[in-house]
Amino acid sequence: MAALRIARIAFVGGLLLLLATAGQAEPRPSKDLDEHTVYAQADAHEGPVVAPDQNRLYFTSVPDSASDDASIAIRYVDLNTGQIETFKPDANMANGMWLTRDGRSLLVAEQGTRDTPGGISRIRLADGARDVVIDSFEGKPFNSPNKVIEASSGWIYFSDPDYGHHQGFKDAPQLPMAVYAYNPETGETTQLTTAVARPHGLALSLDESVLYIGDTDAIDGSGPYDPSRSRSILSAPLLAPNKIGPLKEVLSVPVGIPDGFIVTKPDGNLWVAAGDGVRLYSSDGKLIKKFPIEGGAFNVVEHDGKIYSTADTAIWKTEIDED
Repeated sequence: MAALRIARIAFVGGLLLLLATAGQAEPRPSKDLDEHTVYAQADAHEGPVVAPDQNRLYFTSVPDSASDDASIAIRYVDLNTGQIETFKPDANMANGMWLTRDGRSLLVAEQGTRDTPGGISRIRLADGARDVVIDSFEGKPFNSPNKVIEASSGWIYFSDPDYGHHQGFKDAPQLPMAVYAYNPETGETTQLTTAVARPHGLALSLDESVLYIGDTDAIDGSGPYDPSRSRSILSAPLLAPNKIGPLKEVLSVPVGIPDGFIVTKPDGNLWVAAGDGVRLYSSDGKLIKKFPIEGGAFNVVEHDGKIYSTADTAIWKTEIDED
């Protein structure tokens, strides 16, 4: 068995965990580190979303999981001035976010609390008004929705692991961990799969024929990091908006877990936030480059030829050069 080494101390949806990983040889980090720098010091844990019309990058704050009244804020950094402001001081334990197709609102995966159900909300950027999109399935509350994305068709996809219960701010789950598809035209919700051990990050291929799903079972939220369990990104053909085909593993990160990830043009490559920083993979799982961040990264967004990643103490900026 390969010797384990300590990789980082990291929050996963607010829980402080000690991560370890099996040592293994990999390509060295990209030499272009002058193009991979801290953009802003900020308590940026999740999100992130760029609203081009406002030239703002929105993010969710680092939760205080030890607090009896743990809460998460939605904040933003002005990309013109670098100024950081609070947008929503208490956002129902918000986690992953997505800019709606019209660019006017945030779709927010809200983990919820014992008193307030989790689900998916829509928050208008103009005035912060919040509308609940969905907060239950077949009459039962969601566990703690984690990531949300929107297809060009308007269908909404979101993951629902059980981190909230293990981290102490949600009651015991009533639903299996799952990935869901929501049709905004009919209000119909489909449980796409319960076969992923702990579903987390989500992305669609450029032609939206493939759904990528992160499986972060190596961190269950209640115990130490277990590298023998899944830390993978899986893919499945999207046979219909509410139906997927067989799952297959695309890649497994060697450090931490694949938290948030995105697919970028022109080649459909995957930018993955992992335990040692930001990793660039081809669509078939080959590592192209890696950009180290001490303590790891948690989610990423692309804007204007750059990748912005959230890392709890800072937002990092990485120039895109996929050659």
